[in-house]
Amino acid sequence: MSSDLAFPAPESERRDRFAGLAWLLDPPLQTADLPGIGGRLRMCPEDFTVHELPAYGPDGRTGAHLLLTLRKRGIGTEDAIVEVARQTGIPRPDIGLAGLKDKDAVTEQWISVPFAAGPKLAVFSHPAITLGEATPHGNKLRRGHLHGNRFTLVVRELATSGDEARTRVAAKLARITELGGLDNLYGNQRLGSDGGNLRRGLELLASGARRGRADFLLSAGQSALFNLYLLERRTRGLLRTVLAGDILKKTATGGLFECTDPAVDQARLDSGELGVTGPMFGSKMRAPAPGTAAAALEQEILDQVGISPEALKALGNKVEGTRRPLKLPQIPLQTEPVSASDTLPPGLRLHFALPPGSYATVLLQELQGP
Repeated sequence: MSSDLAFPAPESERRDRFAGLAWLLDPPLQTADLPGIGGRLRMCPEDFTVHELPAYGPDGRTGAHLLLTLRKRGIGTEDAIVEVARQTGIPRPDIGLAGLKDKDAVTEQWISVPFAAGPKLAVFSHPAITLGEATPHGNKLRRGHLHGNRFTLVVRELATSGDEARTRVAAKLARITELGGLDNLYGNQRLGSDGGNLRRGLELLASGARRGRADFLLSAGQSALFNLYLLERRTRGLLRTVLAGDILKKTATGGLFECTDPAVDQARLDSGELGVTGPMFGSKMRAPAPGTAAAALEQEILDQVGISPEALKALGNKVEGTRRPLKLPQIPLQTEPVSASDTLPPGLRLHFALPPGSYATVLLQELQGP
């Protein structure tokens, strides 16, 4: 990676750099030297089941909101919420949710509605959406208010026998553990399978412009930069090495602090007490102190794509930025064979949970490939 690129770069030069980042859509695997299980996902919606793990349960406080579950099959979260709003007459902005769930799947998540809108839920009916019992709660559900997601996935048309597939999964997971955990990359759901979201998101970040309903594209640009940063640290062998200035996260409490003594914090990282975070660049992101090794590496990433700190600041509250763990240290996973049905071939069922914002498809890419 070069750090002496012209800065700020002309728009045409930036576009060329963005085009050169298409490899981020298919990054190298951590376990590329181990055989994968191959196979196909989502041969039916029930093969990809997701249950949201809430951050809290209903508190029973009346007069404010109601919490209830929304179960859906073969429909995206936003489309399902819009249908609930349409049928009940509840304004869409008044319906809260903690996160988006896959479309080609069977998923269950929590939503909230105003307390007074409770009777309107009785009129709702849809073949692909089921609403659970509503319980009083004091607050509207907000994005990020979840503990994680529990997945039950079936991989069919395996590249090997069922017993060998389970052996390969175990070997992959052991290697990932040896490497300090799964690299916490963003999946192509965020970047766009053809790279369009990646390119347009980076262009928006570089321009410093806030253009209407561009939130998703801006997030795609942030995610691409995070992936680029993570993979650069991987290439340099720095994913499990603490640098001066690194913003570290305490495993027990989630608290963030800046590393001023790499030797001391390296021991804490090795023991599992800490994790290294990477940049989700934005106007208010907590950044390493100037002059540190961590600050220099983050600046290299911005220089590579021609995005200036001034452009990020110009985005204001639209893109505040945050920190994201580089690694998922532990992923308990169970497997079991799945028999063939009248219409579907046999396969392997996987049970595991991930924290908010982490992608099951990233783990599956490691297990299935190369």
